Amino acid sequence: MRLPFVDVVIPHLDDHQRLAVCLELLHGQSYPADSYRILVVDNGSAAPVDALVARFPRAAAAFEGERGCGSARNRGARLTGGDILAFTDSDCRPDPDWLLNAVRRLVGREADIVAGDIRVFCADSDHPTDAELYDTVFGFEQRRYVERKHFAAGANLVMPREVFDKVGPFRDGSQPEDFDWGRRAHALGLRLAFAPEVVVGHPARRSWGELKGKAARTTWHLRNYMGERRSFRLRWLLYTCGMATPPVWKCLQLLASEQLRSPSQRWRAIRMLFRVRYYRLGVMARYLVADKAVA
Repeated sequence: MRLPFVDVVIPHLDDHQRLAVCLELLHGQSYPADSYRILVVDNGSAAPVDALVARFPRAAAAFEGERGCGSARNRGARLTGGDILAFTDSDCRPDPDWLLNAVRRLVGREADIVAGDIRVFCADSDHPTDAELYDTVFGFEQRRYVERKHFAAGANLVMPREVFDKVGPFRDGSQPEDFDWGRRAHALGLRLAFAPEVVVGHPARRSWGELKGKAARTTWHLRNYMGERRSFRLRWLLYTCGMATPPVWKCLQLLASEQLRSPSQRWRAIRMLFRVRYYRLGVMARYLVADKAVA
């Protein structure tokens, strides 16, 4: 049976070292080498990416001036023509069977869209930072995204090209592009499946600054998404009030998490949970009156 041709699309911005690791792992895939290629779409890095990408025979580079992973992914989709589109990020580490396992799901018609597992890892597993402990559990809850919210993080997302064309392009960098695309796919009746055997690794965020930056960015994206809908101020007020309640369920998740090894690690992760939660609450409260991004 002829295997479908896969185009792997990777958005990139100022992450050359981790991109090199990602490309190395993609060149070691168990999927037949003549049945996939890789396109790195640079989003305006300070240093050119072309020389790095040229070291890898199955990879090519392109450029997208509009900032945002969604815009870069759209560019990659337009420039390629394979049967299947596989999206991951430049800081991800795909398992050797990543592509093969994803394609098996699609060829077997188990799903229209495959959302693979994103396993967060620490730089030094013996000495994780508080931020890493928190991010190991909450960085990418891909199964929950798929099963409860009907979307998937674009760091591990695979689909036939005709499915992408049916749903349409990702939104730009001002929006929660993964969430919006997934919800549109769900509204069309397309089947999104979580596939635990379709694995990429992702480094945990190591510092409070990194977690703070992510919280500010995702809150701004959500504000813009909800701002396009009716009764935005009232709905945002209710959402903000909900964020003010203690995160009891998430504390229980941390206490029961198998990723955390000791009571000390659980306590440190809980402490960071409250810090992130109430920082985000403050940002949300400001959006009750502000129309520009705040930090």
